[in-house]
Amino acid sequence: MKNETKNAFIFAIIFTFLTLLVVLFPILNYLSVSMRLNQVNQEVQLKSYAKEIENTIYSISPLQKTFLFPRSIIYKTALLDANNHIVFSLIEEPIPSFSDEYMHSENSLFYKHQLLPNPLHVKFLIVQKELSHSQVIFDILVIIAVVLVGMFVISYLLLQILLKPYIETSSRMNSFFTDVMHELKTPLGIMQLNIEGLVEKYKDKRLNRTLAALSTLSTLYDDLEYLIKNKTITYTTEILNFSTFLEDRISYFEALSSSKEIIITSQIEPELYLAINRIELQRVIDNNLTNAIKYSSPQTTIKVTLSNQKEFIFFSVRDQGVGIKEVDKIFERHYRGDIYKGGFGIGLSIVKSICEKYHITIEVKSEENKGSEFVYRFVKEVEEKISPEEL
Repeated sequence: MKNETKNAFIFAIIFTFLTLLVVLFPILNYLSVSMRLNQVNQEVQLKSYAKEIENTIYSISPLQKTFLFPRSIIYKTALLDANNHIVFSLIEEPIPSFSDEYMHSENSLFYKHQLLPNPLHVKFLIVQKELSHSQVIFDILVIIAVVLVGMFVISYLLLQILLKPYIETSSRMNSFFTDVMHELKTPLGIMQLNIEGLVEKYKDKRLNRTLAALSTLSTLYDDLEYLIKNKTITYTTEILNFSTFLEDRISYFEALSSSKEIIITSQIEPELYLAINRIELQRVIDNNLTNAIKYSSPQTTIKVTLSNQKEFIFFSVRDQGVGIKEVDKIFERHYRGDIYKGGFGIGLSIVKSICEKYHITIEVKSEENKGSEFVYRFVKEVEEKISPEEL
């Protein structure tokens, strides 16, 4: 559920960004036109203010001794004589040379208005105003924000609606598989215990083959259980004695190997410790042993090695089987080297994901019709870190 919501959120962001790219060109055109219209509007305002000043100047009485020149917070003015010399100025920045009635500098807009004969004996009126497009830019940003927020909300809600049947189906399927796996575990354990007892009593090859088949089924069950639980629970690490753990797993697969008259030899250095989850280490070991037995010819040998080299532990499984044709593909989900050997091709993909989690390096050596060797390099847990309580 959380993954689907997260994916919908990410997709909504991507869709919103793509929408922005699509509407960016018309928005830029609209911005350009709006800024030009804003400048024209400000030019009209300058001209209107110049008319007001002009009327004020014309209204000066010939008998009036003093004249208070109008001032404005927005507009600055100056008076020039016929030779364009400044007679009076409230403009702080330099006045540009006019080639037209309107001129603009970096941040200002100027308007030059010619006056008729007047009591001040000036020829030109200059009006200056800061050229500002802040309102236009603010309007554009509001439009962009409304469009983007609207597209994000619409796309997110639409994806949630479209994903709802999938989420419900996925939830039901997960519940179904969880229940099925739980129901299968008990009968598998009971069958394995009973057949092991019969094998010890009757020493029948048919019972050995049945027990081997149950071991394979049990390994497949463990793989499926790991895949299901891996999405919902966190596998915590613990300090494990790799040496004894590996010996126990080899003993577990003796029934499977003996059914094909395959001998498993082992060379295991004692007291080698790892910081890893027990279930995940079992998945690595079991999948390698199962594959080695499955793809080996009868009456061959499988060699299992566990050695200590400086700060690393090397675990390897070598068989005398059919070899691997496409080594680079064996860790892909659902890949099977030989379709006639059965299986679902999920084991080594699980192994790869576990190795990536714990930074375990994998090396595969293989020759067709001669066999394969899988070598795993683990980071060793030093003995000083292991307290008696942890053992």
